[in-house]
Amino acid sequence: MGLLRVLLALAVVAAHAGPAFGASWLQLTGGPCAVQCFYVISGFYMALILNEKYVGEGAYGRFMKARVLRLVPMFAVVLVATIGIGLVLFAATGKAIDPLARWQEHGAAMPWGSVLCLWLTNLGLLGQDAVTFFAVDPQSHGVFFTPDFHRETLPAWQFLWVPQAWSISLELMFYALAPLVVRRTPWLLLAGILASLALRVFVLRTYGVANDPWTYRFFPHELALFLAGSLAWHVHRALRSRGLLRAWACRLATALLLLLVLAFPLLPAWLQGAPYGVPRLAAITAVLLPFAFEATKSHRLDRALGELSYPVYLVHYLLVFVVGALALPWLTETRGIVVLVLSLLLAALLWRFVGQPFETRRQLRPGGAA
Repeated sequence: MGLLRVLLALAVVAAHAGPAFGASWLQLTGGPCAVQCFYVISGFYMALILNEKYVGEGAYGRFMKARVLRLVPMFAVVLVATIGIGLVLFAATGKAIDPLARWQEHGAAMPWGSVLCLWLTNLGLLGQDAVTFFAVDPQSHGVFFTPDFHRETLPAWQFLWVPQAWSISLELMFYALAPLVVRRTPWLLLAGILASLALRVFVLRTYGVANDPWTYRFFPHELALFLAGSLAWHVHRALRSRGLLRAWACRLATALLLLLVLAFPLLPAWLQGAPYGVPRLAAITAVLLPFAFEATKSHRLDRALGELSYPVYLVHYLLVFVVGALALPWLTETRGIVVLVLSLLLAALLWRFVGQPFETRRQLRPGGAA
């Protein structure tokens, strides 16, 4: 499923930088749908490794340590690079990338408690999703809760140096919860999915907050997608044990899933839809995932491609910031393709020199290969 993951990461890149060559069909699934499909895939993999790899005494600690080593080093490098490049660019040209501009304009006047919370959130990962529920008053510079940051002049997320990392915060919350739930019976997972969906519908209809971040970044609502992926692993195990994962069916399901992502903008509107913020493609992904995993699990090239998805997701916003700050006409016009190509290149370097060494070290430890 590596190619699938890279395509979803590139859909996020297109959502923030614009599609390559301005071609609307190259926006693929769009950002929100891509991220939510990632949640389904993450739920599948966490159920897989927690049921087949991290078992026995001390498994929870080993699992959490492995997840942190998987996510944090590359995030830390991108965070430092974003701050450093932002400061160097400003010193050399006088042009500030977006988060630096926000801190320069409002940081000194903000209450120390707000500054501390925002910087702690920037330096870590947990809580970046919560920042999307707040905004900064341009006059008083105080931080306040908002049910819809899109309506605010100065959303608090604009003070984040790696703003897309809010989804990693949700991933970490699921990782903390996963060992307690993904080993349970499929019926319990199904109950969790229904409870999460019911909560989503209740909150959106009762309180009239049928908008991002409630439809996209609120963990109790997104939990259904993670659990759907975990349930898909249980389906995979049941089908495999019965010899029902036929090679032709697995290849067909994989091709169909890739086609749906590649041709998403061309699909009928009802198939592109997301009732109550749940993309229909995410549900289809959960259904096809057991077959797609079986078809690709032994492909080394596909696995190598998959390793690029996380670093692509991490580095692309830095490039968006730099292109926006430079504001060169030719660069602005070609932003989509420039950010896409450079994201892939920098992602390969980030994986080679940061991610892969940590991954190798992690897998050398007992129980670490997953």
